[in-house]
Amino acid sequence: MGFSRRRKTLVVLATLIGTFLAALDATVVGTAMPTIIGELGGLSLYPWAFASYLLAATVTGPVFGKLSDTYGRKPVYLAGIFLFLLGSVLAGTSQSMAALIAFRTLQGLGAGAVQPVAITIVGDIFELEARARIQGLFGAVWGISAILGPAVGGLLTDLVSWRWVFYINIPFGLVAAVLLALALTESFERRPRKVDYLGTALLTGGLVAVLLALLGGGGTGLSAGSMALFVGGAATLVLFVFVEGRADDPVVPLDLFRDRILSVSAAGNLAMGGVLLGVSVYVPLFVQGSLGGTALTAGAVVASLSIGWPVGSFVGGRMLLRTGYRTTLLLGSALIAAGSALCVPMDRGTSLAYVVTAVVTIGLGLGFSSTSYLVSVQNAVPWRRRGVATSSVVFFRTVGGSLGVAVMGALLNASLGERYDAAVGRVTDGDAALGRLLSDPNALLQPAVRSRVPEAAYAELSGALAAALSPAFWVLLVFGLASLGAAMFFPRGAAGDLVRGGARGG
Repeated sequence: MGFSRRRKTLVVLATLIGTFLAALDATVVGTAMPTIIGELGGLSLYPWAFASYLLAATVTGPVFGKLSDTYGRKPVYLAGIFLFLLGSVLAGTSQSMAALIAFRTLQGLGAGAVQPVAITIVGDIFELEARARIQGLFGAVWGISAILGPAVGGLLTDLVSWRWVFYINIPFGLVAAVLLALALTESFERRPRKVDYLGTALLTGGLVAVLLALLGGGGTGLSAGSMALFVGGAATLVLFVFVEGRADDPVVPLDLFRDRILSVSAAGNLAMGGVLLGVSVYVPLFVQGSLGGTALTAGAVVASLSIGWPVGSFVGGRMLLRTGYRTTLLLGSALIAAGSALCVPMDRGTSLAYVVTAVVTIGLGLGFSSTSYLVSVQNAVPWRRRGVATSSVVFFRTVGGSLGVAVMGALLNASLGERYDAAVGRVTDGDAALGRLLSDPNALLQPAVRSRVPEAAYAELSGALAAALSPAFWVLLVFGLASLGAAMFFPRGAAGDLVRGGARGG
């Protein structure tokens, strides 16, 4: 298909907007949640406002990728935008936490189509050299959205209403839909397909069960119920692999992963997702709770990720054309591992400059690595499989993020409980009023409450939080080292030499 430069620009703009909104909404509700809970109640349901969105986006990504290979990118992308905007409108009108969670799930369904299909569209309309540069923009969008989410949510909640955290999506989403509808034309042979309903059901059910087991209860630990859910989900995924190996037209063609490029990319993105979400969620908590920063300070520190990521994407997109994917990946993964290692020794005496250095290093690594993985995968498969291949990469990154956040959260809660209670007992010394004020660790994150805490007491409690975060940062390092290990298995060769079937007809 031929595209003028103007039409390509419009398509890229439309897909970038859609990707930005879908990625942004994974974190945008974070700073609005205290206000939302104050109005709607349902504190016990707090984790599900995040988990429902991530679960829906994760489990539907490969399905929408497959649909885009069958029916075209354009209808699937527009359907995803519609679902995302419908969920946004309904979430903004929520009158209970249960309703908000249901509508966040609908948003997640839309995000499951928008994110992978947007990247696939760009892979369709650009050749290898341009594709490497353009994919760098998508890497930057992931980094920037992960950081801007909390800041945008806080500003809208403070200045207007928490409901506008969701309503703000509407005008931008409509612009993205209109631009894509007008600028993108597709022509391809629609082949008769047999819908893999059983495979879709098993994949969805298995992943939901496993992630619910890890995310359930806010990561407070593995109860008998969550263990049973985890085992049941794992067994369902094993059955899924068995069924897909015999399906006529599987929703996730497992033979894709016999290709070393695809299998290594899946493993690498799983590890990268854990680092990305781990930094986005737990470094702000450390800055605000342990170092005494405000929400703006925490946002500014972690926003440094959006400095490193686009620089790494920009340089990496050009570097891979000269040196090949493997060299670019090894550099990026080494930076991710180094930045993760810098997070491990962080404690209450750590300077903000040190934290920024660690986060920028991770951002650079993510930029180099994400661009290399996406471009290599899209050039390793023919057009008719590019949608499901690209969505699989995004899928593993999202799964990695969900797993990382769940495991780090479980370790944090397990480590913080007794340590924090003991610290409260020491600093209150029988003062019942102060004990009630400090009973919830969230008090350390709220400047208005924190200002009422004696300085010595705050030092004791923030030290307890910093110590409790240490296991989470060790998990971050494990994910960082795993990303480096995966990159080492990537095949050697120049970018052009590793193309398997990236041509349009494939």
